Amino acid sequence: MSFCTKCGTPRVAGSKFCTVCGAAQPPTEPLPQPGAAMPSPAAPPAYTPVPVAYAPGNAPAPGPKKSNTLLKVIIAVLVILFIGAGLALAGLYYAAQKVKEKVHSVTTQVLTGAPPSASAPSSPGSPPPPPAPASFPGWRPGSASTPNINNPAPAKAGMLVVTAIASTRGDYESMKQIVSIDDRGITLSYRSEGPKPGTTGESNSVAVERLVLAQDLNSAHDYAEVFNSNAPRSFPGSTAITASREVLAELKQKGSASFSFRPQGLAGALGSLVGTFSALTGTDTKNVGGMSLDKLGKEQCNLQREGNGLYAFPVLLNAQPVTLPVLRATCTTNDGRADFYILDQPDYPLMLAWKLGEGSQLQVIKITYPPAPASPKSNQPAPPSAIEQQLKEKKKVDIYGIYFDFASDRLKPESTPVLEEISGVLKDNPEWKLTVSGHTDNVGGDPYNLDLSKRRAAAVKQALVTQYHVAPERLSTDGFGASRPVDTNDTLAGRARNRRVELTRE
Repeated sequence: MSFCTKCGTPRVAGSKFCTVCGAAQPPTEPLPQPGAAMPSPAAPPAYTPVPVAYAPGNAPAPGPKKSNTLLKVIIAVLVILFIGAGLALAGLYYAAQKVKEKVHSVTTQVLTGAPPSASAPSSPGSPPPPPAPASFPGWRPGSASTPNINNPAPAKAGMLVVTAIASTRGDYESMKQIVSIDDRGITLSYRSEGPKPGTTGESNSVAVERLVLAQDLNSAHDYAEVFNSNAPRSFPGSTAITASREVLAELKQKGSASFSFRPQGLAGALGSLVGTFSALTGTDTKNVGGMSLDKLGKEQCNLQREGNGLYAFPVLLNAQPVTLPVLRATCTTNDGRADFYILDQPDYPLMLAWKLGEGSQLQVIKITYPPAPASPKSNQPAPPSAIEQQLKEKKKVDIYGIYFDFASDRLKPESTPVLEEISGVLKDNPEWKLTVSGHTDNVGGDPYNLDLSKRRAAAVKQALVTQYHVAPERLSTDGFGASRPVDTNDTLAGRARNRRVELTRE
């Protein structure tokens, strides 16, 4: 049965119009008889694809992935806000430190009646005389004091590199020691205790580890020379305390090499900020929302080798004065001239001295290796140590492996090997008595330096008595301040040699 499509009245079979409302009705299909097969639906026509030629550039490009684009924009905005906030804070801090330094400088001048750069300041907070520009004589191989120039100062686990840094309150030292060498690269420990900028008595301590990757030791052209307690453990694409093998090779073969480093001041702070953000978040700073942040806070330059020869660089190698072959390379930056002295050692080209524009001057002053272990199969007695040999022959020896915190009598942990050696000498020579004498450079007034040298000598005796059980009556102490220099006080290296402990056999 069917119904009217307009009023719903049951239709009369065969009628073309509704008997109630008169509306025209569509024809009805006869109902199939019981048992009759249902007709099969008509098959759709076969689909024949029609080839379409696209002219170059007319094919519709796939639409952008909105989620990826939005994520990139969000990351870019966050990075910009992060860097902007960090830069603003760094600027405020930098400005505050400059004000403090200026106030301190004026106060020093008023109290002492001398300009802050006077060569003989009368207070421990007064600055040292400005160091002479780094300049070294030409290299002459074959000197008796020169190690094998084919492999001078090779990289070994336990190797300690001590660098002197000139600051406005006096020199301080940083310690870089190779913790391990493996397939990943070289792991370094870094420690420094220096003056805090803009203060008269506060110090700034940094103690971190840095992994320099093996591939970067080979080919990196970026030098991450800044160590910061908040920095990540590794900076992929950069070296630390050395140039890469590739940079050294290019300087020797071509006379130039592309190079980048971290400047001081606000630009350097910005570079550290970007590097830390990248390491902590895993963000590729070469492409953040279509922008490259990788070069922010870096000085990009083309290193040029100075001359074709090598220079003789003075350093204390295992407490013995030697010269090492170095080449000199310079470049011009927005902050002025940058100057580098690089060890001519293809496997581990240490940066032995550098000055970055108007920033601080730094110079490696000591390189020390741990003593070779005694052979367990040898029945021969161990040869006397260098300290014991000097005390036997000359009754006096200058000790350069004892380190103190800046302007302090507090011993650094790096002093342990030499303290152990001294205690061993006293154990092997029970009849000996020693006088421990402290010496300083001339930075600071004479009364202050005299007192500091006496306190440092007393600290060495205290360590030998309490930690190594040396009888106190076998040790006496004295201090001479800056009155007995063994080198000039006009250079970083000279002042470092004057800061020493001396042992005298009675």
